[in-house]
Amino acid sequence: MAEQKTKRSGFGGKAAAILAAAGSAIGLGNIWRFPYITSENGGGAFILIYLGCILFLGLPLLIAEFSVGHNTKKNPIDAFATIKKGWGWLGAMGLISVTLIMGYYFVISGWTLNYTLASATNAIGGNFGTFFTEFTTDTWKPLIFTYIFIIANHIIITGGVQGGIEKASKIMMPILFAILIILAIYSLWLPDGREALANIFTPDFSKVTGKTFLDAMGQAFFTLSIGMGAMLIYGSYFKDGTKIAGTAISVVSLDTLVALMAAVIIFSAGVENESGIQLAFVAMPKVFAAMPFGNLWATLFFLLLGLAALSSTISMHEAVTSYFVEKRGMERKHGARLVTLFALLLSTVASLSLGDWSNFTIAGMNFFALLDNFTAIIMLPLLGILTSIFVGWVWKKEDMKAELTAEGGVDKATYPIVRFLLRYVCPILVSVVLVFGIIDFAKSFSKPAKCEEPEVTLEVMGAKELDINPTEELERVEIKVVETNNN
Repeated sequence: MAEQKTKRSGFGGKAAAILAAAGSAIGLGNIWRFPYITSENGGGAFILIYLGCILFLGLPLLIAEFSVGHNTKKNPIDAFATIKKGWGWLGAMGLISVTLIMGYYFVISGWTLNYTLASATNAIGGNFGTFFTEFTTDTWKPLIFTYIFIIANHIIITGGVQGGIEKASKIMMPILFAILIILAIYSLWLPDGREALANIFTPDFSKVTGKTFLDAMGQAFFTLSIGMGAMLIYGSYFKDGTKIAGTAISVVSLDTLVALMAAVIIFSAGVENESGIQLAFVAMPKVFAAMPFGNLWATLFFLLLGLAALSSTISMHEAVTSYFVEKRGMERKHGARLVTLFALLLSTVASLSLGDWSNFTIAGMNFFALLDNFTAIIMLPLLGILTSIFVGWVWKKEDMKAELTAEGGVDKATYPIVRFLLRYVCPILVSVVLVFGIIDFAKSFSKPAKCEEPEVTLEVMGAKELDINPTEELERVEIKVVETNNN
């Protein structure tokens, strides 16, 4: 066990540790990605496969990160270097990755604030796609909401581990679960609510393909914030005697529960065929607008998204802040300020790249998409592989066993299974995610270049306006040719 030269803050107890770590894991992907891929891959069939991936991939890797942090009680760079000299670079890669993630994640988080306010004031109107496009491509509006979100993170982080992160988690997470439960219960009262519930848990193995397993592995890996250093730094704040495996199981269970409840909400709303940003910011507002008290449900939904985003971003911010505080000897407020300023810079560029700076691209992607793709497709899977190799192969077997089995870690009979998974299964599974991600990423470069000539739009006037039978010959339909510009 690494000795501490100075007194170090930590979480006050087990409940605080679980809430904070669960908050880091529960993010936007639980609410807008899991429902979509569940629908696409056979409902209950996908859930069964996903649970297997969580058990054999996500849980061991989460235990690994918790263990490294808990054993060393240090920031990510010093944690790896303490266990094995010369391995601090692995922690540094994690901090670089999480910093880049903050660059675009804060932007999306700011959108949740705008949509919460717009839903509460009925400001979205009836053209949901236009509202989203006009807002995200505007110069100042998205930046203002992004900055507000970043400042909220800064205030929480400067409050310290117990006075900031733990206190915020104890407030946010119960509210998040309360909103989730209210929306889930209401969704089951909708006309398609019970049918949606059946669709979620009824296995349809006819839709299971190789992609189903790849999606399940990817979701199991990404949903737990593995590879960013966030779970490692939270593990370092666990009190001595914390049951690492038990805490990891609790976090995984809460994370999965949120994903399943989000699927109930999305399926009941009838928008499971949409995905990602379009599902959250275009499809869902449209559905809520058609419901009784739609503004209320929309406000709760986007407040839920905002809380999920905030609980994740504070762990990202803290992972980097801890480096400046412990490695560089800065006061917490100064370290947090430096991270906040860098987050402001990155998020500003990412936001503007969707609008005013959209013409500036790298490898065919704007800065927002570049940050997203580079971290999700390359950095995080690579870090997951390296972390599993480090814990399974580099960390001395005796020291690893002592940490994992001490004080209620994992049962001594279970330890060999966890070690086997970290040595062999996890690196192979995450490598598959990495390889296929790179292949898909490479395909985007082979797509035809966008035509620079003016587009030609054919506006076919409807049969009603022309007073004709729509089954009659096309010659009787007037065609108006309108020349438009790409921009």
